[in-house]
Amino acid sequence: MARRPQPSGMLESHAVRLQEILRARGQYGHVTVRAARGHLLIEVNAAAALPDVVARATPLGAGTFGLSFRTHTGRWEPMPVVGPLDEVAAAVTDLLGPYIDPANLK
Repeated sequence: MARRPQPSGMLESHAVRLQEILRARGQYGHVTVRAARGHLLIEVNAAAALPDVVARATPLGAGTFGLSFRTHTGRWEPMPVVGPLDEVAAAVTDLLGPYIDPANLK
């Protein structure tokens, strides 16, 4: 079953909300979230580099999102995470912590 795209305004508000939740979970001021192509792209902004997309949250309906991780080859790998934005944010910081930790950025 194909998912229906959300209106761009709603997706934008989800992006703002997910970014707020992520930043509230720790020192993640360098992490941004933007809506693009029907997903919420989670990016890490290193000082001298372009933003690096590390994960994406895909709206599944009824306020739930699925989380995928971007591999070094650019392929999207689904993660066993489905839930509201607060659960997605917890999974990003807990499971993908090393990829978004400012101490690990070049």
